[in-house]
Parts: sequence; structure tokens; C-alpha cells
Amino acid sequence: MCISLCFLLLLLGGSPDATDFKFLDQVETSIAFWNLENLFDYEDDPDNPGDDEFLPDKEWDQDRYRRKLAHLARAVDSLDTNLLAVSEVENRRVLEDLISQSVLEPKGWSIVHIDSPDHRGIDLALLYRDPFRLSGEAKLHPIDMGGGNTATRGVLEVPMQVLGAPLLVLVNHWPSRYGGAQQSAPKRAAAASTARSIIDRHLAENAQADIIIVGDFNDDPWDASVLGVLKAVRERRTVEHPFNLSLTRNGKFSPRLWNPCWAFASGSDSGTYYYWNEWTWNCFDQIIVSPGMLDTTGVTLVPNSVEVHHPDFMTDSIKNASRPARFRKFRGTWEEGYSDHFPVKARIQVKISPTTESGGN
Repeated sequence: MCISLCFLLLLLGGSPDATDFKFLDQVETSIAFWNLENLFDYEDDPDNPGDDEFLPDKEWDQDRYRRKLAHLARAVDSLDTNLLAVSEVENRRVLEDLISQSVLEPKGWSIVHIDSPDHRGIDLALLYRDPFRLSGEAKLHPIDMGGGNTATRGVLEVPMQVLGAPLLVLVNHWPSRYGGAQQSAPKRAAAASTARSIIDRHLAENAQADIIIVGDFNDDPWDASVLGVLKAVRERRTVEHPFNLSLTRNGKFSPRLWNPCWAFASGSDSGTYYYWNEWTWNCFDQIIVSPGMLDTTGVTLVPNSVEVHHPDFMTDSIKNASRPARFRKFRGTWEEGYSDHFPVKARIQVKISPTTESGGN
């Protein structure tokens, strides 16, 4: 038996925990990632020079900030997810303001956030609600981009539980392509190496650990950082093979990961980010899973469930095609949309065992 979480919430009349599902074999819920594009508040932080473009003297005032929050809240609500990883947030305050919006406040969202050393002053975060629980301490792993330079977002490691089943979430926002894709590629390779080392540590302890890697990688699935360093491949059967091993940068053999986002990355008119200068799509925003997410125990990725979330209200139509509707000032006029990225979303199933217990806070 498998009943969707939304139906269960209606059936049970409240927020679930593991004991509510003891009569079920498995439960289905969802996870998502979204780059919120410069979610800054309107107050000057003297320790963050990156917020100087988002102050009242730059027409970023309280009213405009509130409108952006309202727009983002509408989009988050439309995602209908229970775990949302985000990037490009200035601080914890903007996250608290977001989940306090009227459409989100009743949903019971919680926040995981750690300040990063990023030179633009933007961070990673994780928003979650039932049936997800935080099961340990989150960590932000610095990325050495060369010469000891760690002024980027890092990799956010968050240990979770879903109805008692362990799930590790890694949130990423790798260095941008500023200066050129090839010239900046070593920085993204360094980010991929950092993420891969975290994954290898957990897989060494448990080869079937359930790990989800999400983020804005600023590279497509076929680029070297994702395919060559992170070892996230296109073919699911390769990852499911008993001898799924690949040589990593540290000279050790480790299991490959599966990247289902190839499904919507190969089209000429599909993706998550639209590069206006060249009128081309990229699939920078991805959901990647460990081999353990493909078995039938614990937490499992639902087949063919990874998708780009782009309802009509989040799009602009340019040249008869739909692009992300941005919230920005363009050629002297404010466009009050949402973000320059579309979110990505996936469904997961959680096996329920008689010994499952609710955990975490």
C-alpha cells in the first residue's frame, strides 16, 4: 500500500509522525531545490559588502522586499513539498520572514542555516516540515578554490530522518562561471571534490546509505565537475550494477551516483536556468542520489519523478518560449517575478517498518 502524504494529512487531520503510519507499508513525500536569486533584506549589514546593491538607496526597500517574499511564498506553496533546499539567501532573517508569510506560516516549516564565507554574502539553507526531522548537527564544509581561498558558499551537510529512516542531504551552490566557463571550471571541480569526499565518508560506513545531493552546480550534468569529479552518471543501471565503482580524485574506488536530471537537460528548449546572452538553456539545478536511493529499503527515489517546476505564473514568454520570470530591475524598470532559476523537485518513498520511531527535533 502506498498513500501520498497530502492525502494522509487530510486523512489524519494533522501533522504526522511515525506512529501515525504504522498501518502502512510505505509513504510518499517530496523534496525540492530552488535558487531564490538574491533574497536580501533591506537593511545594511556593515559586515556584508555584498548587500550594498539591496538597500533603500538602490530602490530595494521594505515594500519591494515584502513583495518578493510574497511572490516566493506563492511559488514555494505551489511546489507542495516537505523539504526545500535553497540558495542565495542573505541570512536567517530572510528565511524566517519567508516562512512567516501567510500562505506558509500554517505549514510548520523549520530552518537549517549556517552563515557562509561567500564574498557576495549569500548562503545555503534547508527548510523542512513533517515528516522530516533533523537527526543531528548540520555542518558547512568550506571549499578551497586554490591558495586557501574559501570565499564561496561551501557544502551544507544536513543529517535528516524521514519517519525514522535516515537520510543525508547535501546542499550545494558551486562557484559561478564568472570570467568564463573554462577559466572558472577548477573552482567548481574543487566544490565537487569537497562534496564527493563527504559522500565517500558516509558510503565507507554504509555502502547503502541514502544520500541526496541537490543544488545549483553552475554546470550541466555532462560537465566535468558533475560527471567526472562528483561521479554522477546518466545511466541508472550503471549505478545499480553490483560492481558500481569508479576511481575518484583521491585515488580510491567509490560508487558512482545517479543523476536523473539528464532527462530534462538534453532538450534545446528545457532546463532550469536560461542564459539570456546566448539564448540557451542550462540545467544547473539538479537532484542527484546515492545507490542506496535506488533500492527498495529505507528511502527510495520514485522512478521518473524528478521534474522542473515551472507553472505558468512563474514564467515569462519570450520568443514563444517560457523562461523564469525574474524579480529585478531591468533597463530602468522593475520586473517583479520570482527568480532566474526554476526549482527542481522529486518524490521519494519511505519504507515503514514495525520498529520505526520518530526522531530528531
